[in-house]
Amino acid sequence: MSVRPGINIGNSNITDLVYADDTALLLLSMGDAASCLSSFSAAAAPLGLKISWEKTKLQNLGSGPQPTNISVNNNLVDSVDSFVYLGCLQSSTGQCRDIKRLFGFASSTMSSLSRIRKDKRLTTATKVRLYQALVMTVLLYAAETWTLLAADLKTLETFYMRCQRQISGIRWIDHISNATVSSHTGLVSVGEQIASRRVAIFGHIARLSEEVPAHQAVRAHVDLSLGCLPGRDWKRRPGRPNNRWVDQVRNDTGNILSTLWR
Repeated sequence: MSVRPGINIGNSNITDLVYADDTALLLLSMGDAASCLSSFSAAAAPLGLKISWEKTKLQNLGSGPQPTNISVNNNLVDSVDSFVYLGCLQSSTGQCRDIKRLFGFASSTMSSLSRIRKDKRLTTATKVRLYQALVMTVLLYAAETWTLLAADLKTLETFYMRCQRQISGIRWIDHISNATVSSHTGLVSVGEQIASRRVAIFGHIARLSEEVPAHQAVRAHVDLSLGCLPGRDWKRRPGRPNNRWVDQVRNDTGNILSTLWR
């Protein structure tokens, strides 16, 4: 059995997160990385556990320079700008880069269901339920944490409708509208599904204790969206502001985030 930690180093203005396959470590500075990993390795040894150094990576989340590679007990730990943690691709920029990867998985799953889709003995309702259980669970894995662009949502909706047409046996030459297809399958749009999940996870985090890192991180983003800066020396990144997750929650509900937080 092996423990595979990954380390995420960010700047002092942002809560630093650590991602790994099996273990997540939280560090506040680059100087803590080597000592933390060394202590972690020493504590795991009496339990018969070993760190898989090949799968141990350094990652910076937020602003600040990319961390350099380090050596721990003569083992090299590489620095990366993205890391797959609990099935999700985590980017150092905080932007969603997981859609294309999950899109490929979902497409492969949909292709494997071709015999079921063409089986005339199965009802459309049964096919839709299988589609939701086997395809949509892959496509929308952790979708409530995504920060979507309009182009991303359009790509998802296109794939979503194409799958529904295949399930219903509708060809493009039949000239049937998407609204008619949706009414036939009884499925709501991808945007509505993601928005519902996003609001649900926001409410869950808002109800957590103030000592929980997830609560603190989201609260910092809420305060920032309301004009409350983290500190006097805080500066936003140069360039055009990126779309934020909390902004999407506000658009989903049509309410001010401060009222939702309470």
